[in-house]
Amino acid sequence: MKIQNKIALLFTILSGGIILALSVMLYFFATESISESFFHRLEVRSDIVGHAALEENRSRTSIYYAIKEKHLGDLPFEKHRVIWDKDTLRIKTVQAQLPMPASFYTSIGLHRPVRFSKGDTSYVGLEIRHLGRMAVVISSAVDLFGQEEIDYLQKLLVVGFLISLALVFTSGKLFSGQIFKPVRQIIRNVNGISAHNLNQRLTVKDTNDDISNLAKTFNDMLDRLEITFEIQNNFVSNASHEFKTPLTVISGEAQLGLSAPELSEAARQSFTTIYKESERLEHLTNSMLSLAQTGFDGKKEQWTQLRIDELIIAVKEAVNKIMPSNQVEIDFNLLPEDEERLVVSGNEALLKAAFTNIVLNSCKYSDNKPVLISIRADRAHVIVDILDQGIGIPDREIAQIFVPFFRASNTGKYKGYGIGLPLAHNIIRMHKGSVNVESQVDKGTRFVTFLPVA
Repeated sequence: MKIQNKIALLFTILSGGIILALSVMLYFFATESISESFFHRLEVRSDIVGHAALEENRSRTSIYYAIKEKHLGDLPFEKHRVIWDKDTLRIKTVQAQLPMPASFYTSIGLHRPVRFSKGDTSYVGLEIRHLGRMAVVISSAVDLFGQEEIDYLQKLLVVGFLISLALVFTSGKLFSGQIFKPVRQIIRNVNGISAHNLNQRLTVKDTNDDISNLAKTFNDMLDRLEITFEIQNNFVSNASHEFKTPLTVISGEAQLGLSAPELSEAARQSFTTIYKESERLEHLTNSMLSLAQTGFDGKKEQWTQLRIDELIIAVKEAVNKIMPSNQVEIDFNLLPEDEERLVVSGNEALLKAAFTNIVLNSCKYSDNKPVLISIRADRAHVIVDILDQGIGIPDREIAQIFVPFFRASNTGKYKGYGIGLPLAHNIIRMHKGSVNVESQVDKGTRFVTFLPVA
């Protein structure tokens, strides 16, 4: 996930948590307020009913009820139960009708109303004393209007919460987008810098913030890299010429010495050794220079669009010239129907050298047993599979086969310098590809190469 989206998501989660906490608190206090208001209204009606019940004058009793009906009205499912003092039968009847906690009944008369809620029904218990008489009034009602208000508030809070989350996420993404705009600009500039244009630099704005410091640091790194590349490039270009000249002279002098008729046997052996070692040194030097050049010199390489199947055919022809007795076969049965999926972007000479090295390596270490090359493709890569029946590679050494000059412990009887596979690996990496190796000792090795489709 991009950092921009992470910031927007974290901002949304944080804001959502705050909004949710406020919504819960608002819902709680609103519920308590509505409940308190309804209990108060029920207590007022219960008090009027109690005084009316204790009033001996019937005309005054009518006045109580008239005031209640005119100014207060009835609550939904309002019901009052009056228990006269010491009317134990009435107390048992009411307790049977209203199965509430015993504490509700025992708390009545402690100079405060007793409240209790069960489901959507609210209960109030009052002790009324009037004209020397006492009665207990237990009233109940259902707050339908309050419940509707709570339901409406709940829906309003839920919808508001969801809308707020959407607005917060949108605003957070816009905000983080503006913050990371300079970073995206740096990424675009960096993606445009390669070995072909190491002189290019990032645009630095004099804002003295973290982004400008990052750009300055990257430019400083590019300065050091450009200097290093130039030094290495000059070394490889010059060394390639400087090494070949003395090696050619040594080889020529050794051949000239061997052609002398009066040469003693000891001298002839010495000249033969010098000639062979000069050839070996020349081959080793050329391999080392090729290996070094694939690591950094991308300026001289011409990249084109090429088809892997045609490249592998050219590799087979090159192997035939070097090792005529090879048993390399190419399997075309897995080729994709769409030919465009076989096209890669790269340098033909380098890729040909890479695959030739791998195939020759397979032929050499399998004592010229059959080597099968198959070509296939997936959505993103062209895949070249090279399978041999050779001596294999020990498990503990597979991870080191692409290290320059490394040779597996079971390759003692085979001539080599440990450069071919590292060279091939570097070339594949230059083309943004990868190589997977699977091997079993005395059964064979499989090289699977992945190159991105152009």
